[in-house]
Amino acid sequence: MVSIRLVEESDETSVYELVTALMAVALDRKSFHDVFALNIRDDNVLYYVVERDGRVIGFASLHIEPQLHHAGLVGEIQELIVHETARDKGIGAQLVSRLELEAEKRRCVSIEVTTKNFRVDAQRFYEQVGFKRTHVNFTKKL
Repeated sequence: MVSIRLVEESDETSVYELVTALMAVALDRKSFHDVFALNIRDDNVLYYVVERDGRVIGFASLHIEPQLHHAGLVGEIQELIVHETARDKGIGAQLVSRLELEAEKRRCVSIEVTTKNFRVDAQRFYEQVGFKRTHVNFTKKL
């Protein structure tokens, strides 16, 4: 059985391990810590972890902001990660449901997510849980 709960400061290392495993890069620990610490204190950023048998096996974030082109609040899933050994068990769908519930409670008009082009499985997952392809996303490294 799994449980989903809000992140605590003590979860930082587990979250770091999940994020870096997904991204396949080592991130600067101090910079990661600074962003993590800032965001867990921000009422417009919600971090959740999934635990099974006392071990963190998933992480998701929801960032809420007012957007002019939506004339309201929008929730953006910026990270959603389930450990590779725990995938295909409905955990990701449970995380999305929790984020949707929070977005609705906060009166968001929509919820969005972006994923990399090569993450075909993630794209299929988001479509299965009700997301529609509506945007093309461009990024530029600074």
